[in-house]
Amino acid sequence: MSAFRFKKISQFAVATALVVSFCWPSSMAQTNRQQLEAKRKKVELDIAENKRILLSTQKEKRTTLHQLSTINRIIEQRTELIVGIQTEIIIADGDIFTQTMRLETLKFAFEREKEKLNKTIRKAYKTRKSGREIVFLFSSNNIKQALHRWKYLKKLSDFRRNQVASIQIQAQQVSDAIAELNHTKKQKVSLLSAKEIEKQELEIDKTTKQKLVVELSSREKELREKIRENEKQVAKLNREISKAIAREIEAERRRQKREIAKAAPSKSGSKNAKNSSATSENALTPEAKALSLSFEYNKGGLPWPVERGFISQGFGRHRHPEFQDIEEVNNGIDITTPKNSTVKSIFKGTVSAILSIPGQGEAILVNHGAYFTVYSRLSDVYVQKGQIINNGEKIGKVMTDDEDKCILQFQIWEGQEKQNPQFWIKSR
Repeated sequence: MSAFRFKKISQFAVATALVVSFCWPSSMAQTNRQQLEAKRKKVELDIAENKRILLSTQKEKRTTLHQLSTINRIIEQRTELIVGIQTEIIIADGDIFTQTMRLETLKFAFEREKEKLNKTIRKAYKTRKSGREIVFLFSSNNIKQALHRWKYLKKLSDFRRNQVASIQIQAQQVSDAIAELNHTKKQKVSLLSAKEIEKQELEIDKTTKQKLVVELSSREKELREKIRENEKQVAKLNREISKAIAREIEAERRRQKREIAKAAPSKSGSKNAKNSSATSENALTPEAKALSLSFEYNKGGLPWPVERGFISQGFGRHRHPEFQDIEEVNNGIDITTPKNSTVKSIFKGTVSAILSIPGQGEAILVNHGAYFTVYSRLSDVYVQKGQIINNGEKIGKVMTDDEDKCILQFQIWEGQEKQNPQFWIKSR
């Protein structure tokens, strides 16, 4: 490659790099391709899991709102996946550009060093052929000068050998750069193919959704009645949970009063104890305080109560996705999960209550000091009231309702204040 050509390439590289630096967000340049790939694989697994859930409910040959919410979730994930793949493609383009420039630089340096070596070899060949090195050595005036000249010739010979070794290293670098560039190009081709497949699958999902919407629209009155009935059941469950938590708090308050009363040595002391109890009626035992602090410390890192699944409805108030005039209130989160999923405690604690609500199955209330977790819509319960349980201990099984769906209702309370569980459990 000529110096002129390399200069033109270098100018092009600088110009293109400037364009890329303005067009690409800095965050994208810093994004780790391996992290993106790992995220893509996880989303693909989630979509596959949700597809299995959708197919299992479709075996009933009856369209349900749950099927619609599941296909909506799949469409969201598929769209996210396509965006992620496109980001990987853009990064691959950047890598190809960088690797191409590096390869051209290596090639230029390799050609330049090779030309130097060729000149050195030609010169050495002519010198040896004419016997100049022997004449140079034996024309010395004395032994000392001859020794210096011999050392010089040896260094020259070493220099030539080093040149050869350097050329070999540069040749390997060029070869490695070519292999790396070809690998990145193949990855890009694979990503482009994956993107097209996902776009086709997205269109299929949208068609499936449209069919579900048409079917459900014909049964609007029936569905509205079912939603209202479910709302009543959920409201009853929430009232029972609130009452159970209130009983726990009251029991702790009374226990504190008894402890203070026992410690009072006299009537005046009793009076002081009564005043003291008024200021510490919500106090906890040292063990309960430690448990509460430990629970708080793990906020954002608590495990999911089920092995697999996705959040099909978040915390708080929501407009129904299909019936906008209906507002739903969720005191926790709904986690759609495969059939027969086992539920595990997210933290150590004590089973405070086991509730049974028609249509909502069984519910387990677990005390964690100042905090409570609730696991409802269970078909089987593996624990008893008053039982001390450990983190990750199996406590029940998610029920399968009359629409063939499995949804765990999971709640977290601080005293009687509802918490958003998504702020407490690990993100997936």
